[in-house]
Amino acid sequence: MGLIDRIFKNSPPGKDEKKEKVGPATQSSTQFYEDEPDSQDGQGGRNAPRRELVQVILRDTMRKHGIPSDWIECRMLSAVTRTGRRGLHVNFVVKQAHDRLLPYVFPFQDSFEKELSRFEPRCRDWLLSLGWEFAGVKVADMPDPKSWNPAAPPAGPLQATPAERGGSPAQQPPPDAEMERDLQALFAIRDAAMADTARKPPADPAKPDFEDTHPGHG
Repeated sequence: MGLIDRIFKNSPPGKDEKKEKVGPATQSSTQFYEDEPDSQDGQGGRNAPRRELVQVILRDTMRKHGIPSDWIECRMLSAVTRTGRRGLHVNFVVKQAHDRLLPYVFPFQDSFEKELSRFEPRCRDWLLSLGWEFAGVKVADMPDPKSWNPAAPPAGPLQATPAERGGSPAQQPPPDAEMERDLQALFAIRDAAMADTARKPPADPAKPDFEDTHPGHG
């Protein structure tokens, strides 16, 4: 922990522990103000070691992942929340290679936060926020609003196209034509049965409809 000892020794403990009064305006809203690293009184002196720690961890994280040192810079702003919590708002400013860094914003931030927590386990007590800014990037127009909607689901069996059912549109008749064809086939079967019945001779009333096959009758 030599790095932490070296950083936090920059601020005299007696002055750091000086109690400050927070007025009603500070309690009801968040106050922002620039740090004064050279000042040992007030919030600027308290945040000076934290500012240096953030800068060191940022440089180490960039070096770890092979990112050139001039691609990202860090800006910090001291703040006091409405509950009296004091800390830093940290902003990473991407100066170069915007397209190359954009897909890796979340992995880089996760790596930075893990490294910061390793050196300062209570960093969440004073790291109020961590943001990103892409400076000097050429902005393109927004896409069509419809492009944000999810893609339409694939067609199911009932919505399958004629080609998906095994043929081209010219080969597959529409549903109404298929129903008409089936009805015509049923009517043809019915007419054939009626015509066959009409061609049969009328039955003799005196003759039974069945032949007696009882033994002994010839």
